[in-house]
Amino acid sequence: MEAITAGKMTDLEGFDSRYGALFADLVVLARALGAGPDAEDVVQEALLQARGHLHQLRDPDKLRAWVRRMAIRGACRARRRRVADLDTEHIERLPTTDVPDVDVTAAIAGLPERERVAVTLVFGLGYRQDEAAELMGVAAGTVYSSVWRARRKLARLLAADEPASKPTGRDAR
Repeated sequence: MEAITAGKMTDLEGFDSRYGALFADLVVLARALGAGPDAEDVVQEALLQARGHLHQLRDPDKLRAWVRRMAIRGACRARRRRVADLDTEHIERLPTTDVPDVDVTAAIAGLPERERVAVTLVFGLGYRQDEAAELMGVAAGTVYSSVWRARRKLARLLAADEPASKPTGRDAR
């Protein structure tokens, strides 16, 4: 019994020693996923949940991914609450590059949740699609198809927003 208690204490001490680095990383992730001003609260809740259920973690090497999944779910819940409370004019959006007359952030914000999260993780935060699948807790094929569907929807939406007088992007040479 004493060995088990000592092992749990070591796990908790290891978790506590990584808290600061995990917190900073997860706040960036939660903000990118639309948690907005609730990002730090979302991350705090995810870390407290993880610490309380640390005994359920099968592979200690996967701690970071395990806690990220919790933070992703929390960020998605926070975004849904914010969207329900705000009208579309006041929704915080992801920063984009300067592209005239094209509102990419509005187009991404309008995607269904799974597609929006997949696109944000892959293109916004630079995760590989298999990493995004692990973070989202879904099969890799689900992320591949979500990204594919999102890209098609975004292409249609952004093409519809593009003024007819603008060039198509093809080189006339």
